[in-house]
Amino acid sequence: MTFRYTDYVRLKKGRYQSVGKFGEDIYAYEILTGVADSPEYHQISKEEFDSFESWGQQEPMDMKKFYEIKNRPALCGGYLGSEYLDTSRLQDL
Repeated sequence: MTFRYTDYVRLKKGRYQSVGKFGEDIYAYEILTGVADSPEYHQISKEEFDSFESWGQQEPMDMKKFYEIKNRPALCGGYLGSEYLDTSRLQDL
């Protein structure tokens, strides 16, 4: 199945990020990037999704967890050329 970045379903929101899903089993972290606040999506585990309240919604946010996820390959995003989910970047998390 082919997913486009617009197929992301936001399930939990933080200040500048959210977590949600592509389809039934691809959990993702959404962060807005660049001057146009284009979304970028990074894969997260079910456990990271379930614990989002403890690391992504707190003030201050857990920056160690943020950089851990941000350094994973972007699955897709709102920039030209990256709008479709690249399944080759999925990891076994």
